[in-house]
Amino acid sequence: MSQKLLLILCLVMNVAFGAMLLRSKPVEPPVALALAQTSAAPFVPATPAAAKTRTVTQVVTNTVAQKFDWNAVESDDYKKYIANLRSIGCPEETIRDIITADVNKLYDAKRKALAGPKKKYEFWKPGMTVGAPADPERTEKERALNKEKRVLLTELLGSAPEEKVDLLAGVASQLDAMFDFLPTEKRSKVMELMQDMQTKMQKAMENGAPDPEDMRKVMKDIETEIGRVLTPEELLDYNLRFSTTATMMRFQLSGFEPNEQEFLELYKKRKAYDDEFGGAFGAALNLKGEEKAKQDTAKKALEESVKAQLGDERYADYKRSEDFAYQAMFRAASREGLGKDAAVKAFDMKKVAEEQAGKIRSDKNLSSDQRTASLRGIRDETERSVKGVLGEKGFTSYERNNGAYWLKGIAPDAPTPTKQP
Repeated sequence: MSQKLLLILCLVMNVAFGAMLLRSKPVEPPVALALAQTSAAPFVPATPAAAKTRTVTQVVTNTVAQKFDWNAVESDDYKKYIANLRSIGCPEETIRDIITADVNKLYDAKRKALAGPKKKYEFWKPGMTVGAPADPERTEKERALNKEKRVLLTELLGSAPEEKVDLLAGVASQLDAMFDFLPTEKRSKVMELMQDMQTKMQKAMENGAPDPEDMRKVMKDIETEIGRVLTPEELLDYNLRFSTTATMMRFQLSGFEPNEQEFLELYKKRKAYDDEFGGAFGAALNLKGEEKAKQDTAKKALEESVKAQLGDERYADYKRSEDFAYQAMFRAASREGLGKDAAVKAFDMKKVAEEQAGKIRSDKNLSSDQRTASLRGIRDETERSVKGVLGEKGFTSYERNNGAYWLKGIAPDAPTPTKQP
């Protein structure tokens, strides 16, 4: 799968996960009760008189209304609370609903407390995308809370209600953080538009690989619609989190590690270019002649502007981070706790090896066999050097994730020896 197609599919998945943000909360069962006692005396006939016959009807109505006080029933002690509910004749099914809702509310508050104070969503950090792995420590604490809640409900009610595992709970929490810039009243409308985008993108993918021009049009149309809902400042914040340009930057800049201001300035430059020439979907434009020359000029101007912004040293970091091989090296080094320096060292070895291979290929004084042997020697030596930097385990991980494809570009894999019968 090409890197560009992987990026496009990543964008589609981000939008699909985004549709899970605004979930309606369950409504707690009503707990209002009213008690009344009414009695009526029967008709009482009068005693007949000797002189006159008459009937006297006396109606006696005696109604006693008791005002129900829920405070007298509720208790911080759940067992006493249940006993009080039973004492007023509350049905067992209703008791179960009331207690379950109350316990759920208690543990929802405990779960929220695990998150601590709300933090700003760090949109400038590579890997800050929807679906990123949750905090393992927090996940374990949430699992412990769920177990504790089920034990309590089982003790109080005999059994705990079955709960479906919410596989997207972590994603929804991340999306909630991503919308930290937006007033609550605007979120629903923006989410509706994102769901529209998801539907249209799925249609564009119905027959296999997405059509870049269709995808580009969908993204542009939805951004226009969202721009009518948000202020310019809100739209910028939205795009820094959800736009194709920002998503691609986070995907591509592993190892560059921009700060917030660097990312913001780079985003503005790249967004202007992408809006005109298509960004991830630019291949759909298929420009030729003057238009292609215009795109090339704009690309060169973009690079010059970025270099002027970053300076020589940071610009070198920036360009290196765009290389897929370096990204793989950086991830492998990070997994082994080796840090950025190890990835840079391995990448420099790659550059030297490729330069040497280029000279060998252009040397007309070498025979075909000599050229093949020299290229094989460069590959073997470079592979040993990179393995020495990343370690055996790190290099294996690097190879497994197709990061070492460039070694085959220097020299193909040696043929497997044929076993003699």
